[in-house]
Amino acid sequence: MFQQITGSLQSFGYFSQEHLSAIVDRLNMQHVKKDDCLIKEGQVCQTFYFINQGSFRHYTIQDNGEEATLNLFIQGEWLLEYKSFMTQQPSENFIRATTDSKVLALHVFDFHQLIKLSDGFFRLGRILEQAIQNQDFQHNRLSPEQKYERLLLTKPELLQQFPLKHIASYLGMTPETLSRIRKKISS
Repeated sequence: MFQQITGSLQSFGYFSQEHLSAIVDRLNMQHVKKDDCLIKEGQVCQTFYFINQGSFRHYTIQDNGEEATLNLFIQGEWLLEYKSFMTQQPSENFIRATTDSKVLALHVFDFHQLIKLSDGFFRLGRILEQAIQNQDFQHNRLSPEQKYERLLLTKPELLQQFPLKHIASYLGMTPETLSRIRKKISS
């Protein structure tokens, strides 16, 4: 069960078996049902989550009442509500399970306890870097076709995990535009 997360942790830098055990001992498994929220608007994020199984959508509700997808997460990835976590202020966004899921949670208190044990645990801060290195398709200057092609190159598995309306929102376009692009590229 912990093989996937230990592989992910090693990608941040080498951790000894003792360090990996110290991290794993502090993880809590949480079962999240489809459509349940890990983080809700108004809640302060105090936990890193590793997706052991399932998928999640990070979104906000705009002034017009429509949802805008900020990020999409799948098995083997870390997630958190970055701004809320860093500022310890209430979140303006939601993180919702799109399938029945299992996450391994590391609370910020446990993160700080690990750092007290050894400076080597500072490498866990790369989880935060990974959280902000999302593809940010909405705010870049790529054309809609380029955004879709980039998604196909970097995270094609999202197309099997999420409805097209969420993918379109993530890419910063309408579902109709995404349909036209998909049709054009496939022909």
